[in-house]
Amino acid sequence: MSRAVADPAPPPSAALVLVVAGTSLSLAQFAALREYAALLGSNELVALLVLCAYFLGLSIGYRVSARLSRRTLLWLGGITLALNVTLPFSARWFAGAMSAIRLDGNLPPAIFLLVLCGITPFYAVFLPRLIDEARRDEPGTHPLVRLYAAELAGACLGLALVFLVTPARMAILLTLHLAGLVTLLVLFARPRRRTVLALFALLPLYFAAYPQLDRASLTWLYACRNTSYKNVEILASEFSPYQRVDIVRADTSSRLNVTFLYLNGNLLYGTRSLHHHNLFVALLPNFLSFTNTGRACIIAGGSLDNARHLAARTRSLDVVELDEAVVRLTRRHIQEPLGDFPTNWRLTVDDGKHFLGTWHGEPFDVIAVDVPIPSHLQTAMLHSQRFFALARSQLSPGGIFSISLSGKLQELPGGRKRLSNRVLAGLLATFPYVTVVRSGEKDFAWAGDTPFPLSAAIARQRMNSSLDLNPKLREDVGQPTLMFLDPAKVRALAAGCEPIGEADMKLVLQLSLSKLINRYYDPD
Repeated sequence: MSRAVADPAPPPSAALVLVVAGTSLSLAQFAALREYAALLGSNELVALLVLCAYFLGLSIGYRVSARLSRRTLLWLGGITLALNVTLPFSARWFAGAMSAIRLDGNLPPAIFLLVLCGITPFYAVFLPRLIDEARRDEPGTHPLVRLYAAELAGACLGLALVFLVTPARMAILLTLHLAGLVTLLVLFARPRRRTVLALFALLPLYFAAYPQLDRASLTWLYACRNTSYKNVEILASEFSPYQRVDIVRADTSSRLNVTFLYLNGNLLYGTRSLHHHNLFVALLPNFLSFTNTGRACIIAGGSLDNARHLAARTRSLDVVELDEAVVRLTRRHIQEPLGDFPTNWRLTVDDGKHFLGTWHGEPFDVIAVDVPIPSHLQTAMLHSQRFFALARSQLSPGGIFSISLSGKLQELPGGRKRLSNRVLAGLLATFPYVTVVRSGEKDFAWAGDTPFPLSAAIARQRMNSSLDLNPKLREDVGQPTLMFLDPAKVRALAAGCEPIGEADMKLVLQLSLSKLINRYYDPD
């Protein structure tokens, strides 16, 4: 009887604890999938790694709950709170330090352990403990359904908060997550609640310090990961509904005040190699064939370099970008500071497949797909044969569909085929004519219903003439090489290759694994 008085556990409190736990867990899962996946260079495999750690941590919490005393649980909660107050900044500082001492390979397991042991187990200890205590207080009843419904209600509340607050306000979401953790400690402390209530003072301090710590930790991370960067400055950083968008300015060994675009920690704009990609995918098909007369559609290309260089060289230009935050931030921090940014083009915030599938205007003379390799399902779909057929249906007679082949075509030992060969196979199965353009170690495809109208020599001449008329573009790309591969060789390299399917998860996971290994474990 004295135990019941000293250690009450009324069912309403149990339900309240589970609502708070469900809400905070939902916020923790969202933050983990965004922040820690981006820290590793997010792709489908990285997201899977974080999710596995999240749910395994819950399982561990459920497993050990009955073996821990209330005092131990309070200590566990205090340690968990102390760790979470340092996040996500401490994780970035750790990642930067590992890069600085060339131990990047420690980061994936460290992030896994962070999510596994530092974020989720504390919440899971409450559910089985509270069910047992509720059973003791309500003999003959089985509160599992009621308590489980309370936890689900909390999870739904967490998702609603993400929707209402939006990912762009990550400081608010993480402060709410900490508020849930403090609330759980207060509800669980019982005799010491007045002491634990003082922890709520941490919340306004964390929220106030977040902008400065966020900027400082990101600056440290990019400076450590890129040893060639000096005087690193974070111009903008925002979580969109799709990814983390970072605009970074730094001095390099060859240029001063270079602006870079990173999406989920992956560099997408700012280097000569990336400028070459943009040149061969989007700009040259228009410069060489339809200058001042063609209608162009660029899928992706959120840096808006395409809009800058093509708006005055085409009859009409449509740029389609899925992520509004990318074009908003790059326009503000990359394009507008250069001055003379054109206005005679249209931006549509939409998925490229949906845009082309619902387009009822005039067909396009050029459709260019300016996306990275398909390490996500979203980008894999833009490399699929079905998407190629959709793009062909929106091309005018003699029009060009342009895309990077994600590398260099070549035959591998044992009859194995590269990603480039598979992309090419899908194009050859869709278009009667495919011209493969090689520049350095990368190949690009210009496909259509008619042969490409220029020889390689004339194409090089027109390319250089176009670059000479645009000093900014010439500065970015330098003097690129251009050659056309022999059509017979092109078809031979695609022979026996299977085109990419619309939802080729096996390919996505293989590319994700390869990317993860090359980034953290490749000795070169």
